[in-house]
Amino acid sequence: MKEPIEVLVLERHVIKFFNEADYRFDSADNIKTYNKTIISGGENRMTSQIGIEVFEDDKLVSSCLIGSEGGGTGISGNTTLISYGGLVICCSNTVFKLTLPYLNLEWKTIADSATCFGIHNLDEDYVVHGELEITRLDKSGKIVWKQSGRDIWTTAVVHDDSVVYDDYILATDWQYYTYKFDYDGNLIEEYKAEPIKAVKEEEKTETKKWWELW
Repeated sequence: MKEPIEVLVLERHVIKFFNEADYRFDSADNIKTYNKTIISGGENRMTSQIGIEVFEDDKLVSSCLIGSEGGGTGISGNTTLISYGGLVICCSNTVFKLTLPYLNLEWKTIADSATCFGIHNLDEDYVVHGELEITRLDKSGKIVWKQSGRDIWTTAVVHDDSVVYDDYILATDWQYYTYKFDYDGNLIEEYKAEPIKAVKEEEKTETKKWWELW
């Protein structure tokens, strides 16, 4: 039995997500099967494949496999949203909007040239934190604007790479340049950021010698 990599509990439904990197479209030996398949790109070029199951009162209501090409992605707290009665999910370079509970496709949009790291609410729209672009999508999945930096939108050392605030968006690139955009995608400010040093586990906890425990 394959274990879910993430479980989302809603008021009426439970959504389970599965890593299906080893799923083969031409095989009858896949561990799990799905009611429908929705992909962005060619079947032989998938770099990310995510299985989704929706349960209501412990009964499986629907299931779907989504896949896309580009850079590989997984499931984290920033890659899914429940919005306008449906599920919005990043999978590689594409953002999918699926209905709930039946997981029918409302729209799919290639939101980044490489891969989508996360998605955030922005008024009635969305901001996608991609590897190469920061992209605003409207609620129908249409691209409103895109912005690039000097380098990719991620950092080597722990940092808030992309954050949506009340009236602006901050994004930091690989060279630690931070860009402040307004909601229309206009650049307001740009400055060099200081990387936030990762704290090692041994530095977080002070280890006491045995004689200090008494």
